[in-house]
Amino acid sequence: MKTDILIIGSGPVGATYARILSEQKPHAKILMIDAGPKVSDKIGQHTKNIADPKAMETAQILSQGPKKTPYPMISVAERAMAVQRGELSADILARAGTHLVLDQIDDIKNNEMPSISMSTNIGGMGIHWTCACPTPGNDEKITIIPENEMSKALAKAREILNVTQSAFPSSPESEAILNILNQTLGTNHAENRQAQPMPLACKTDEAGNRYWTASDVILGNTLENPNFELRSETICRRLVIGKLVNLEIGKKTENTNNNYLITNDQFSITGAEIEHIHSGKKETVEAKIVIVAADPLRTPQLLWASGIRPKALGHYLNEHPFVFTFVELDKDLVKKHSKNRKSEIENRKSNDPTVGVFWVPFDAPNHPFHGQIMHMDLSPMKTTIEETENGILSDSNPKSQIVNRKSIVGLGWGCLKESNFDDQIVFSETEKDYFGMPKMNFKFQYTDNDLASIEAAKAYQKKVVNSFGKEIKDGGQTLMPPGTSLHYEGSTRMGAENDGESVCDTYSQVWNFDNLFVGGNGVIPIPTASNPTLTSVALAVRSCERIVQIL
Repeated sequence: MKTDILIIGSGPVGATYARILSEQKPHAKILMIDAGPKVSDKIGQHTKNIADPKAMETAQILSQGPKKTPYPMISVAERAMAVQRGELSADILARAGTHLVLDQIDDIKNNEMPSISMSTNIGGMGIHWTCACPTPGNDEKITIIPENEMSKALAKAREILNVTQSAFPSSPESEAILNILNQTLGTNHAENRQAQPMPLACKTDEAGNRYWTASDVILGNTLENPNFELRSETICRRLVIGKLVNLEIGKKTENTNNNYLITNDQFSITGAEIEHIHSGKKETVEAKIVIVAADPLRTPQLLWASGIRPKALGHYLNEHPFVFTFVELDKDLVKKHSKNRKSEIENRKSNDPTVGVFWVPFDAPNHPFHGQIMHMDLSPMKTTIEETENGILSDSNPKSQIVNRKSIVGLGWGCLKESNFDDQIVFSETEKDYFGMPKMNFKFQYTDNDLASIEAAKAYQKKVVNSFGKEIKDGGQTLMPPGTSLHYEGSTRMGAENDGESVCDTYSQVWNFDNLFVGGNGVIPIPTASNPTLTSVALAVRSCERIVQIL
């Protein structure tokens, strides 16, 4: 078949490309494919928007690739402590809605990113994410893009994602949490970088019901465009390269580690070999523009499998270290730091225990960390002292009451990790993964500077914890095992020039190719401590400017 635009990957970034290009070029044919299945009635919706708990669990299981049973519901701290004890298993390391890249226990033990995971479904990991969209801090900014252009792209990304800081209602607990955080942080910070509600990709209605942003929201009216087609359970095996000029793909030379030379020669992707996973049906799609936005792991994997192997591909793999701990919010502190009014959380309708998310922004040098604070109400929504006549509890039932309420605060602190060429994805020439693509292994080491940053993050987090009270027993400060954050960057990094240290330019166009673009967190060229999705969507917005010019 023929199409104008082929998009590989249906997560937030792929959906952004589809939406903008559909709006800008409504008559262009767009084909989007994803290796994963449709997991709910509504295409690409966030699992937190699925009201039926059983249907939500089914959606998570369908996203888990080879793992077709529920993962044990253990906390991130329990998971990390199990790893530290050497209790490595595929069950412990993954989380609901994701599956480990390394699904064999020997591979897990022999790799330096044991928890590295992905989701395989329509909507990608975007149907499972926390929706946190913090604005990058000073040292997290991509300086090779003019600041005014990046600010404009970030603003558009917020609009696409429906970013708000009002997803959760104010409560005495939230007031206390923010007051305590800001007292600890102090006043020595940049403008608007004080502790505040986390910017979240979410819409609320007049009744306060939340609808979390995922690919369904991002795509919007794109799904109604007759020129747009979305295929599930369809994998791209290889990109077909044409128009080779004085260049042999796969040839190595003595003066470079590249699999092709750094030259001004231009190439085109003439098509893509795709396969429907269940039926095995294969076909070649001809496309004018190809966008690979699979994820930071499978995007470089596809390029590598296609013989597109620039020196930087899969290298400079980065993920911020993340330290997590839990405290029980002291009720006396709530009274001290907030107005005396009834807590909003007592009237919550959702089964989701999260009732507030807060942000301590990255702001070097005063606070060179990213703080993400989760307020969780771990008491049952309703309970009763004795049985009712029909066993049903309701607001009108006078015997229904809330007892043993516990407000738990989870405090996560991330710091920058130095970017290094040797932190990398290693693709196998012979072995295949679960999907029949080149098997991936991982090299990832903390430098002395990284270890010092981690200790500094721990010390600052401990300072915050002491302001709240005491850590929960068995929920103490823990450095999460590499791969846990799911925020993988750098594997298809952008650069200002084609010098072998990057895969694409600042418009996400792959060097030496006139119609190949890459998208996702892997494009981010610098270390960050904050959640990267907002930046990745902004980079896709900017990339569309170039694509519209080409079409």
